[in-house]
Formats: sequence, structure tokens, C-alpha cells
Amino acid sequence: MLIAGLAVIAVLTVAITTPSNDADPSSRAVGKLGTLAAYTWLQRLGLPVSRLGGTFDLTGVDVLVEYDPSVPFTAPEVDSVMQHVQRGGDVMIAVGPEGAAAAAPLLQRLGLLVSADRGPGNAVPAQPFDVAQRVHDVPTAGGFSLSGPVAFVPLLVQGSAVVAGAERVGGGRATVLGDTAPLSNDGLRHGDSAFFLLSVLERARGGRVAFDEFHHGEGAQASTGAAAIFNGPVGLAAVLAALVVVAFLALNGRRLGRPATAAAAAVPSAGAYVAAMGRLLARSRRRGAIAARYGDELKRAVQAVTGVDAHLDDTAFVAALRAAGHERSDDVDAVLARACGLSHGDPDERALLRLARDVDALERAGADVERRSAELRA
Repeated sequence: MLIAGLAVIAVLTVAITTPSNDADPSSRAVGKLGTLAAYTWLQRLGLPVSRLGGTFDLTGVDVLVEYDPSVPFTAPEVDSVMQHVQRGGDVMIAVGPEGAAAAAPLLQRLGLLVSADRGPGNAVPAQPFDVAQRVHDVPTAGGFSLSGPVAFVPLLVQGSAVVAGAERVGGGRATVLGDTAPLSNDGLRHGDSAFFLLSVLERARGGRVAFDEFHHGEGAQASTGAAAIFNGPVGLAAVLAALVVVAFLALNGRRLGRPATAAAAAVPSAGAYVAAMGRLLARSRRRGAIAARYGDELKRAVQAVTGVDAHLDDTAFVAALRAAGHERSDDVDAVLARACGLSHGDPDERALLRLARDVDALERAGADVERRSAELRA
């Protein structure tokens, strides 16, 4: 009886902890619509990836992923997202027919209109936006055509329909897809979907990515303490196990001996998707151009603060900075040298992401100095 009971618990635990419903959009789900493949892939690339649950707190988040929400946004939650973007953060929104109603308050605040007049097909770039030119064809499942204000820039089109676009909001950016296929477990491995996601993240100001599970229903449960344990599948499995053990002891009237070592339950994973993403990334042979672009971006940001001409070569640019007494000239020199070295090779994603973070840190430091100077002049 005990063995049979524990076997039932093992089956229930696997079924509960690993959602396999093809209609579940969660980043914990391995079904076709889930985003566990994207979540795992970004972790493998070295990005700090997390999930929002329990409370809708955007502290410590650089890129917020809103994927086909099922819980409608409230006005305070929309305010939180807009403030996050205006302060320099990024939000990536992907909606399909199931999530359109829940995401409507956020889309309306961005001034976007959606129309369900697009069938499945293939989306292509509306204009050059990927520095490495890796995005050529992104399969879609059919869904919405997007339209918005003048600031809304189309990125992907399918015929005359806009599938994806970006909008500058304050110091940040909102990227919106009227289709869930490019980010889904099933769609991420097809065409250039993975490269599209990577190109969006490369434009972000920081690398801390958070998948919103609060608007997939995880906000109703406690997120800390004992309540968080018993609200989840682990707590349920523990309660069931305790009941089986008590029933066994009551019926047999004897103590349990040493438990036999049980084989770990096989949990479906996203390994196949991650392997597919690795093969996709291996196609790219022009990653050096990305490093060169980061170096140029840093020089333009420093020019905005110091007035030193960004068109000078790296050596002359750093010499001019030192002559002007710039306090971060050594740091700028080191980052430009690293960008130059990477631009002549074939750097991997980890090296490019580290370079992007260092460039962003120097740009933020320069912006802080400029703000303090303006306050002193005032």
C-alpha cells in the first residue's frame, strides 16, 4: 500500500509541477504555447532571468516580458509598467487572441490599436533593425495587426499587416508583437524567431530579464513563508505523502524501516529547444559588427557630455578625453579597446552581453555627471 501510495504521489507531483497544457502561456510550461524554452535559453546565455509572482514588483528589472496575460491589468499595474519604461527600462509585449483582453489596458496606454485580421504566415523585417542582419524570416501563427502613434515604428510585417513594432517611451522602449508564436516553445526554434528575441534584448539598457507570471494567475498566492509552500505543488505533494504514511502506519501497526532509494521522476525539459537555439546561433558569422556598434554608441554618449568629437578614432578620442580631464577616461579606453578587439573576431553572446553591460554602465555614469552639473548650474 505504501509503495502504491508513493507512486501515485510521484505521478501527481510530476503532473502538477510541470505544466504540459499546450494552451498554458506560462514560462514554467513545456507545452507549445509556453515560454519555458525562451526562459531556459536566456539563462544558458548568462542573462539573469527571473519570474514575477506573488506581487507585481518591477524593482531590479531591466526587461519585462509580458506574454499573453490571462489576468487583466489594473490601472496601478499599468502605471508601474509605464514608469518602469519611462525610467529607461524595456517591456516586450506579445499578445494573441487569448491574451488581448487582459493586455488591453496596457496597449491602450501605449496608444496601440489591434485588429484580428491576420492569418498564419511569415513576417519579414519592415526596415533594418538587427545590426548583425540575422532576422530575415519569422513564422507567425496568425493574430493581430498593430497600428499606433507616429512614435510606433514597425519592425516586422506580414504583407501589409504590422506584426511587431517598437515605441520609445521616455528613456525606455516598448516592443509589441501581435503574435505569440515567435516567443513560444513551439515557435522559438523556427525561422529567425530566436534571433528576433536576441536583437530586442541587445537594444535593452540592461540584462535583467523578468517573465511576468503575476498576470498568469500567480499573484493570488502567497509568495513567502509557509503559505507559499503549501499553496504550491510541493506543499500539496507533502500533504499527500504525509496522509499516505499515516494511513500505512495505522493499518499495519508497525514502524517504517529505511526507505528504499527511488529513482527521480522524469520531468519533461526544454533541452531540445535549447539545443536547437544553439544550432541557430551557430549560423551567425557577423557578430563582430555588433561589438563595433557598441563602441560607436559609447563614443556618441561621451560626446554628448564632454563635447569630444565621436568621429575621432579610438586613440585620438581617448587622448582628447584625457586632455579634457575626464574622470572616466581610463574606463572608456578599456571598453573601446575591448570593443575593437571583439569587432575583428567572432565573439560569442556572453562576450557581447558583457560588453553591452559595461557600455551601459559608462553611459549611465556620464548621465549622472551631466545631471549633477545641471543641478549645480541651476
